[in-house]
Amino acid sequence: CITPGIYAIVGAGAVLGGITRMTVCLVVIMFEVTGGYEYVLPAMIGVMVSKWVADAFGKASIYNDLIHLKGYPHLDNKKEYSFSERASDVMTARDLTVISKQGNTMDS
Repeated sequence: CITPGIYAIVGAGAVLGGITRMTVCLVVIMFEVTGGYEYVLPAMIGVMVSKWVADAFGKASIYNDLIHLKGYPHLDNKKEYSFSERASDVMTARDLTVISKQGNTMDS
């Protein structure tokens, strides 16, 4: 007999699978937490179908979209980058300033 909790597990997995694009890892985490190993196949089918539907709309997950929306620097591992400068070219020697501590205040 199928209980409503199984539908909740499959639905929650499908929603998270579609949003985060994690498949097998998500199913393993869900069933390690719940202990319902007999329902792995329906949950895996729900997660895979939701991932395929989400991939039809776009390949990026919600986390990648938020990174690009907020303008954070991000090197995508799916793209090839070529840099012409070496690290030694952009590193410069500069004078260091020592800040001494006297009591509870800092003197610069």
